[in-house]
Amino acid sequence: MPKILLVDDEVDTRELLARALGRRNFDVTTAADGEIALSLIDNGFDVVVTDILMPRLDGIGLLKRLRDLEHPPVCIVITSFADKDRAVAALNLGASFLIEKPFSTEQLVTVITRLLDEQIGGADLDVIFQRRLGYLNLGRRDQTLVIYLLKGLSNRDIAGVLDSTEQSIKNSFHQLYQRLGISSRSELFHLIFPI
Repeated sequence: MPKILLVDDEVDTRELLARALGRRNFDVTTAADGEIALSLIDNGFDVVVTDILMPRLDGIGLLKRLRDLEHPPVCIVITSFADKDRAVAALNLGASFLIEKPFSTEQLVTVITRLLDEQIGGADLDVIFQRRLGYLNLGRRDQTLVIYLLKGLSNRDIAGVLDSTEQSIKNSFHQLYQRLGISSRSELFHLIFPI
């Protein structure tokens, strides 16, 4: 039975998710913030599901502390796409998946199950992205572009890294979006991190 630590300062959300995950055979422990979560972490959790915005120690602070563990758990961050900077920071700190509000328990269960199967909790950010992109059947250049985009680089920054022009990068993304049937960075994000 996988052990889940659910960290969220909203009591109703925390209790509803805990009961729902418990009904699906997960052993769930809850915490109201990152400080409480850290006091419980020695209990050997397989997965930590955490909100970003919380009092005392927020989700970003929690991720910073968890990545220093000898065997860090798989981390799933509850976020909103509007909070892009914190989402990128969470991925850089070892989050394996971002799940956007609102979401269903079934979506969360699917993500937890997939991540436990993949066991990517200790992988570096590039490896996590490459595994996610593997589902899209992209060429090497497109994968590189998307990884830089997911890391939060602007078209201008990507052009500088790849020794290209900003217009060339814009054109490349436009063509990529057409091939994938999408029209924006937000849609690309949802394609790579579906909920």
